[in-house]
Amino acid sequence: MSRPPAARLLAGALAFGFAALLFERISGQGFFDPDGYHQMALFREWLRTGALPHADTFAFTHTLVPAVQHEWGAGAVLYVLATRLGAPGVMAARWLLSAAIVAVAVRAAGRRAAPAVVAFCAGPAVLLAAVAFTTIRAGVYTMLFLALVLAEIDRDRDQPAPRRFLLVWLPVLALWINLHGGWIVGVVAVGLHAAEQAARRRRFVHLLAALAAVPVLMALTPYGRDYFTGWWRSITFPRAAVAEWAPLARSHYVLGLAAYGLAVLLSVYAVARRGWRSCPGLPFLLATAWAAWRHERHVALFALAWFCAVPGWLAATPLAALLESAVARRRVAAAVTAASMAAGVGLLAVAWPRHPFTLRVPAQGGDLGSVPVVYPAGATAYLSAAGFRGKLVTSFVNGGFVIWKLHPAARVSFDGRYEVAYAPEVMDEDRTIHGARPGWQALLARDAPDAVLVQRNEPLARALPGSTGLVRVYRDDAYEIWAPPDRGLPPRDASGAPIAVTFP
Repeated sequence: MSRPPAARLLAGALAFGFAALLFERISGQGFFDPDGYHQMALFREWLRTGALPHADTFAFTHTLVPAVQHEWGAGAVLYVLATRLGAPGVMAARWLLSAAIVAVAVRAAGRRAAPAVVAFCAGPAVLLAAVAFTTIRAGVYTMLFLALVLAEIDRDRDQPAPRRFLLVWLPVLALWINLHGGWIVGVVAVGLHAAEQAARRRRFVHLLAALAAVPVLMALTPYGRDYFTGWWRSITFPRAAVAEWAPLARSHYVLGLAAYGLAVLLSVYAVARRGWRSCPGLPFLLATAWAAWRHERHVALFALAWFCAVPGWLAATPLAALLESAVARRRVAAAVTAASMAAGVGLLAVAWPRHPFTLRVPAQGGDLGSVPVVYPAGATAYLSAAGFRGKLVTSFVNGGFVIWKLHPAARVSFDGRYEVAYAPEVMDEDRTIHGARPGWQALLARDAPDAVLVQRNEPLARALPGSTGLVRVYRDDAYEIWAPPDRGLPPRDASGAPIAVTFP
């Protein structure tokens, strides 16, 4: 039976309002993520040499062996998009993937809950999940694949169908393992679902078969046996120095903290009203809630798990009955419809001036402090024109860009491939050098670089003059380059001039 026009209008208005909220949350974050550059460079190196490198070829500092990039597939996709379709193709892919995640999650949430309950839960979920969409990075694949897996798990609870489950799981996992290291979250979800099914005396052998396929698919990646080493390293390396791995309690995202608290409160309410046995997926939700609290990076995974499960838990509670009876009233429905439409229009008006469909590569001096990373586009163009070859001191945020623009002529000291290619001590050295901490001069002397790339607002830029035998050969409003006098690099001062940026 079709819903009456007023109900359809309300549903459409709510969908529009919450879609606009998500759109506004991520509209200003269209800058290209630094990881994308070193990922594309790896795939380009594979094409250039005919073999995927298992040992690092980009850095002059100490690197790990084997160097396993578990996001190599994301780099391949980005490379094709960037080199064939350019910035518009990358942005189109970003928005299409985002829309697909939302569509799968909404359908999963709506299987066991009325639209009013789903809409009620959408607000906290959007505010939390928006963290995953802020930049163009491989984590978006984990969001999509996790949504697909959670939706299939929910179907499996009602009517276990081993063949159907494996036909979804195997190709999803095969892609996931080659695109992003977050695939382990999907394995945890299936493992906990298997334990729940076994406890409920329901079919679960096909779930064990799904888990048994994991090591086989790991071995079938281009890295072969080396993938296991890289995978273990990726989940055990210390990440305390990486901002996005900080505990959620330290986050400056106040809306996210409030949304997390509300989500936890609603979960506790649902479990208290219905009992834990009537809340399928509770173990996985608890696991993601704990992971999110420990690391802000995992907040979006919790948001997705929560949104796929909790609306169904709330369906048979007094709160759900109250929401459904409220929107059944004509005046309430009309007011909610009007408010949702007005809020949606207002959010779009806020988002649109941010140019949400334009890919940004921040490189101007005015970008310093306003975005997480500013790329040395002017500096790399200068080095390329000067025919630079040799060792270049870089940083965690700009090293990948340098690799993409200057490899194989230049080799970097550090970049964003922390657990992929670098041990923790190399990150410590990078922080010591760019922070001009005690011992930085000795590290530079040890490495004997052919040039030093320094962002103008970092402590190293203030410490270099007069502290070493290096001379400044280039500067713009964002970056400087210092080099030994005998390298013969011509001096250039581009201060005040706009930096030309090309993509890719």
